[in-house]
Amino acid sequence: MADDLQQILDYTRARRAIDFSAYRPSTIRRRLELRLLATGMPDYASYCKYIIETPTELDILIDSLTIKVSHFFRNPLVFEALREVVLPELLDTFKKETLRIWSAGCARGEEAYSVALLIKEIVRQEEIPIKVFIVGTDIDREAIEDAKKAAYKADSVLEVKKDHLDKYFDFTDGLYRLNDEIKSLVTFAYHDITTFCTPKEGIFSDYHLILCRNVLIYFNSEVSSGITKSFHNAVTENGYLVLGEAETMGRGLADDYEEIMQRTKIFRRMK
Repeated sequence: MADDLQQILDYTRARRAIDFSAYRPSTIRRRLELRLLATGMPDYASYCKYIIETPTELDILIDSLTIKVSHFFRNPLVFEALREVVLPELLDTFKKETLRIWSAGCARGEEAYSVALLIKEIVRQEEIPIKVFIVGTDIDREAIEDAKKAAYKADSVLEVKKDHLDKYFDFTDGLYRLNDEIKSLVTFAYHDITTFCTPKEGIFSDYHLILCRNVLIYFNSEVSSGITKSFHNAVTENGYLVLGEAETMGRGLADDYEEIMQRTKIFRRMK
């Protein structure tokens, strides 16, 4: 059965250039079992044959395996800390530079747009000039295309304040559509964080703020550690790295960071 599972992963990598072997095996098997049930396939070998004979199933499988659970201002405490502490400090410390922000594993863009909205509000209220570059990246090309459209169902905007909804969204055809004022602040691109490289769209090799929340938990420990080290190499001194609630900096890096507020997993790089 292990060989049959590997055959599915190899076929997916060959056809879509996505390597799911870095994911935790338990996550892969759990989600594959759901596809076996949905397609009526008795085992991995049969399912692999089904994928080859039914091209649309490969897209469905990739959609099932990739992680796209998100909404605007997910975990409000984190965004409150970003609004009150992190972003004002970055805007002041790096005011002569372009503020560079990377949302890694951005899914359909809610996190990246949430940060853009906060920056727009800070700039508007404090009347300060700022240049900002925000890039959102994900391994799921379909999710990236959805992010560019910036049209969301009601459950995605439940944490958005009403005045922000009124100011930055238009409600048409049952969807909340983000206006161009916020959309224009964010660039979206395909990127695989398991390459341990920064996205080429950014041109830059360093960022003032990197967010990668609730993504590392899906990878095995070796890959997760490699990703964390790559973020460490990409975030500037006095910059910030934001992880998910169940994620840690990992061995060898913790001494270089301080968590600015308990339960936020927002880490300032001190050295």
